[in-house]
Amino acid sequence: MHTLSFVRPALRPGDRVLDIGCGDGWVLAELATEHEVMGVDIVDLRRKELPPFGFELYDGLQVPCADGSFDVVLLTFVLHHVPNDRKPQLVREARRVTRRNVVVLEDTPRNAIDRRACNMHGRAHRKRIGTTADFGFYDQEGWEIFFDQQGLRVTTSRALPRFGRDLIRPWARSWFVLEKF
Repeated sequence: MHTLSFVRPALRPGDRVLDIGCGDGWVLAELATEHEVMGVDIVDLRRKELPPFGFELYDGLQVPCADGSFDVVLLTFVLHHVPNDRKPQLVREARRVTRRNVVVLEDTPRNAIDRRACNMHGRAHRKRIGTTADFGFYDQEGWEIFFDQQGLRVTTSRALPRFGRDLIRPWARSWFVLEKF
């Protein structure tokens, strides 16, 4: 199952979309044909060109956008790369800049093998972006509790099939759609 198949159901025609931790930019590049998009990340790993003003580096703490300036904010496979003590601030920032929803796709370990695979993935990513920051993975229920604590109502929480993304990395993942309350 492609990332876009979980993002698109949360979108309405003409929505403004912000992708926090947009990585290589391919999700936003796909959405740019139908929506006004912007991506922010702490490093520039883009492989896809985004429209003018479609990307900005940021400090990982303060999203450089006005309150309620986007209809939907995406956090796709990024939260596990954020140190646990900074996760609340990032999610509060996503809540601050959205008018409606935050869509989260996240690795959610379900057993010891998953946790080991997640830890290996986390170490490889930290090396790729040149950081030694701590990171953490939560299970699906842990994310639900966390999101509620940040003032976001979980309207969708679904475990995804292990081989839904690719056959090489059978990660345990979950999809969340959150709304402000």
